[in-house]
Amino acid sequence: MLFSEIYSAYYNAVASIIASAQKGSLDSDSLYKIVKESAFPESVVTIGSSLESGKWPLIKKDYTTNIKESPTMPLSLLQKSWLKAICKDKRFRLFADEDLLARLEVQLGDIKPLFTENDFALYDKYLDGDPYDDAEYVKNFRTVLQAVHKKKAVQVDYADRSGQSNRFLCSPYKIEYSEKDDKFRLLAKIRKRRAILNIARIRHCELTEKSGLCQLSEKDLPFSTKASLTLEIYNERKAMERVLLAFAHFEKSAVQISDYKYRLTLSYDSFDETELVIRVLSFGPMVKVLEPESFKNLIRERISKQIELMK
Repeated sequence: MLFSEIYSAYYNAVASIIASAQKGSLDSDSLYKIVKESAFPESVVTIGSSLESGKWPLIKKDYTTNIKESPTMPLSLLQKSWLKAICKDKRFRLFADEDLLARLEVQLGDIKPLFTENDFALYDKYLDGDPYDDAEYVKNFRTVLQAVHKKKAVQVDYADRSGQSNRFLCSPYKIEYSEKDDKFRLLAKIRKRRAILNIARIRHCELTEKSGLCQLSEKDLPFSTKASLTLEIYNERKAMERVLLAFAHFEKSAVQISDYKYRLTLSYDSFDETELVIRVLSFGPMVKVLEPESFKNLIRERISKQIELMK
């Protein structure tokens, strides 16, 4: 069963009203305000009048209630099954501490997960994802996550592409996940420049008391630049379908210009540009870059480097 009426907006609205009455803060105005915020527009007449008239004997005329216990909504079997599935995901423990994981394990012990990772067939995904079972990785991830929430700077020991260790202070802004790469990346600011750090390359990090980016909004940050890309797609071997799947998380619009040709315009953040170049190249001659010229140059540079490596 996917739906039960006890989890509907009506029940949640009435539960909020009862809770307010128990606190002694309910009156006619607040009752109708709760209904408007928690239910549907037409619910104002149904719920409000039914409670005030005594048709639903839950609230007395003085807006108190005889109900002593706080109204609660127990989890349905479906919700528990979904929670059990989420708990089985290795990435979940990055966001939950050991105490919470232990409590969930006890509370959901006999529940079967709604799905497992074996139920999904993933393609075109790199196999060198982040080491979610590594204790040091989990510790570093949680430290960075705490820094994002508290808007604090972190002292980081970071391994560059050559394996050399660098130590610096950075101000984390947010964490992003690439499903294709199966990697988490940290968007941060180091001094006055933007930085995109692979969390798996962080060897050690410590939370500091120094303020991070608390005074800045996303539009103020150097890595928030928006860019546009226009592609021409030749729909052979279901290329259009594969392109739409590959760029599913980007804002986009598509126009069919002939029986076998489409024009696709993507909007993306500039820090995604390198990944976008790689994805476009993966489609070979099925995809042609129309604009901008700067993106064409990136494609040419990437191809030239590959040719040099093959010599």
